[in-house]
Amino acid sequence: MPKTAGRPKQSNKGKRTVSSRNQSRFSLPPSLVLILSATCGVVLGLSAPGYDQWYLAWCGLAPFFLLAVSSPTWKDCWLRSFIFGTTYNLIYMSWLLFLHPLNWMGLNDLQSMGLAALSWLIAAVHQGLIISGIGMAARFIPMTGGFLPTQVEGKWRLPAFIVLPLLWVLIEEKIGNAHDFLGVPWSMIEYSQYQQTALIQIASLIGGIGVGLFIVMFNVALASTIASATKKLTFKSLAAPSFLHSFANLSVTALLIASALIFGLYRLQTAKFTGDIPLSILQGNINIEMQKTNHRYTLNELVAHYQKLLQKCPSGICVWTESALPAYLKESPKISANLKLMAHNKKLDMIVGSMDKEEDGQPYNSAFGIDQDGILCPEVYHKRYLVPAGEYTPAFVRYLPDFIQRLTDTPAGTGFSAGTKPVVLNLQGRLIAPLICFETISPELVAASVRNGGQLLVNISDLAWFHDSIIGEQTSAAAVFRAIESERYFIYAANTGPSLIINPLGVIEQRTEKGEELLTTGQVKLVSSRTLFTHWFH
Repeated sequence: MPKTAGRPKQSNKGKRTVSSRNQSRFSLPPSLVLILSATCGVVLGLSAPGYDQWYLAWCGLAPFFLLAVSSPTWKDCWLRSFIFGTTYNLIYMSWLLFLHPLNWMGLNDLQSMGLAALSWLIAAVHQGLIISGIGMAARFIPMTGGFLPTQVEGKWRLPAFIVLPLLWVLIEEKIGNAHDFLGVPWSMIEYSQYQQTALIQIASLIGGIGVGLFIVMFNVALASTIASATKKLTFKSLAAPSFLHSFANLSVTALLIASALIFGLYRLQTAKFTGDIPLSILQGNINIEMQKTNHRYTLNELVAHYQKLLQKCPSGICVWTESALPAYLKESPKISANLKLMAHNKKLDMIVGSMDKEEDGQPYNSAFGIDQDGILCPEVYHKRYLVPAGEYTPAFVRYLPDFIQRLTDTPAGTGFSAGTKPVVLNLQGRLIAPLICFETISPELVAASVRNGGQLLVNISDLAWFHDSIIGEQTSAAAVFRAIESERYFIYAANTGPSLIINPLGVIEQRTEKGEELLTTGQVKLVSSRTLFTHWFH
């Protein structure tokens, strides 16, 4: 009898324990969790330049970390993280949909829309896979919400407050988006803050990557506070040992952000940059349909087109856009002679986007310099950061249908070769460092150009492929960060706009509208000093 009587009592105790645990667990139907992951990704995507809901970046990652660490299995964790990352990038990179119309490629509307959508989806999925790696690391690295490594139940746990921000910038900004892995570091979270001029002055010391670290750190502190307050077992790897620890996490992050803001306000007050050299940008507005129609602009027509704008340029520096003259300039003596004459007559140091070919026959997307004496600069800049499937054909594309392969056609016909080094164009003692198009998103390349002696940064671009999309706002955001990081005037000259003159404090002094043929002018200053960021970042 004692044995029999004891069994129900033991069973009831077990049931109470299980019931107590279940009450402390975070559980939703799997389908609803995936919808929640997608929704959270969309919300964070709205922080992107062009949507400009910048404040969402400071809280939009917290749900991602909570969803990742609360996953019951590795498959759930991967799926939640992947969906979050993919939807975030679908919103951020919606400009890829504006590849349509592609009728000039011989595609009908359905094929054109399908190809644009496929490009958009592939880019977002690629980035989603990178972010899923961060989610998996958050779930399976033993962590705690405190400041220091802590021993819990006989096992050491690392501080999530430190580990997760470092993992984010390492995987998202460096390893996952390395160019060798076909990475395109476009949707970096720090670009959401490009209009918060005082806050991002700290980029001159720690770069945009450091600003991103601060944003992720605040999100982790917020997630840790939620995990601690709810006391859910599934959030325990983010939960701080006590409310005091949780409050300390938020306080330390707020102190770091406040310090960055104070530094920025001080820098804006004390660092003055007044331009003393006239600079002009020729925004030709030759859209993609105009370039690719049966008529096709001849070189002489293009020169005449730009010459009309050039007649209004004041003496100083004049910037033509990417591929303004889509020919091998060195092999076009009449065009070269015409450009030299224009530079000499107008007393202009010109940077011109064209093509170059080395002795081995390899073609390059290039930038040439012609000084005001009409002398072609012996150095030619070859674009280092080629866009996969846009400027060269990755091996896997060769297995895709012909109409997709045609999207990789370039003026060179078979794709470009990549340059290997930064180049400075010495134009009458003005040391100008050119960059081309997507190189704006690479702080490594910009820092290398500054270390190589560049006193003025000039990016020439052709955004015509993407029609009237928000890509211009997003390249503008990257350009603002590059200006602050290098403490240089940054000129962003886009064929169809927007074109910008940005001072070394990241203030946009001149900006053109999209889709207009016009000349924009401003004043720039040559700067030779180096920031701490350009010294250490490679």
